[in-house]
Amino acid sequence: MSTLNAGTLNVTGALNLPNYTTAQRNAISSPATGLMIYNSTDGAIEIWDGTEWTAASGSASYVVATGGSVSESGDYRIHRFNSGGTFNISAVASDAANNNVDYMVVAAGGGGGGFGSGLNGNFGSGGGGGAGGVLRTDGFNYTVSAGSYPVGVGGGGTGGTGNGMGSNGGNSNFGPQTATGGGGGGQQDQNGYPGGSGGGNGTDGDGYNEPAGSGTGGQGNSGGRGASSQNGTSGGGGGASQSGENGYNRPNSRPARGGNGYTTNISGSSVTWGGGGGGANYPGGPHNPEGGSGGGGPGGTEPTQQGVAGSTNTGGGGGGACDQDPRNYPMPKGGNGGSGVVIVRYKYQN
Repeated sequence: MSTLNAGTLNVTGALNLPNYTTAQRNAISSPATGLMIYNSTDGAIEIWDGTEWTAASGSASYVVATGGSVSESGDYRIHRFNSGGTFNISAVASDAANNNVDYMVVAAGGGGGGFGSGLNGNFGSGGGGGAGGVLRTDGFNYTVSAGSYPVGVGGGGTGGTGNGMGSNGGNSNFGPQTATGGGGGGQQDQNGYPGGSGGGNGTDGDGYNEPAGSGTGGQGNSGGRGASSQNGTSGGGGGASQSGENGYNRPNSRPARGGNGYTTNISGSSVTWGGGGGGANYPGGPHNPEGGSGGGGPGGTEPTQQGVAGSTNTGGGGGGACDQDPRNYPMPKGGNGGSGVVIVRYKYQN
């Protein structure tokens, strides 16, 4: 590549800058500070400042940003954060209509409830953990400006051990937009915690008489109640698009399903996020546990069987722990909730 060094350059016609794609630009060896190019991938004039390439003010046709794992799908660029980081916008488009992004913020799922003896002295199964809240835009209506947007990704709630509730999942955020962690599942005779989606209740007592953990408006749904008998099944955790199923009494004591999650193509393909954890079965009943679609972990079905963890980076709730006989504290435990995720998508070319 040739260079021109001049104290003053007067251009009366057109100035043709070197034209590079982002990949070609990144392959330039030891660029000189002040080097100016046209980035054909981002449609922007860029300058090497000695540390990084920055877009010249007012030159970009679209948002120019870094952060997370970056991919393209059609005319859209996608930034996915499986852990915390920063979405850094170095330039915005000269046309304000191209400065809108889509985002999806998924908090972590709650842990499933452990098996236990409740306040009534009975034994029973734990409820499914609620899914992490799913906060999203639909239709590229969130306007961004140049600067840094902190991104946080919540860790999954811990499944409850014998006689213990599941804990709530951690919150996730994109700048000020915060999704609430899923509620932990209740142990036997206890109701689940509220959260992005609420945790399911354990069996009998307050697990049946009290409402399940509530969800957060615009992010998720409530969990399901447990069966009225300790010999029934616990409630499923709530999901992003559906409440958790209520538990069943014998002889139809199949495990209650966790609520289904939210399906979107923001990641470049159709994926479901934020499924509730499944309720657990009393030993000896039908064996068909189901976590909600979107990473919800199934509940236990056999004596001493633990709940299954929610899937990583889906916000799925953990499955509830099955009752057991003989008692062997602190097992079995509920499944841990799945961690969250943050995805940002915007147009980067025609």
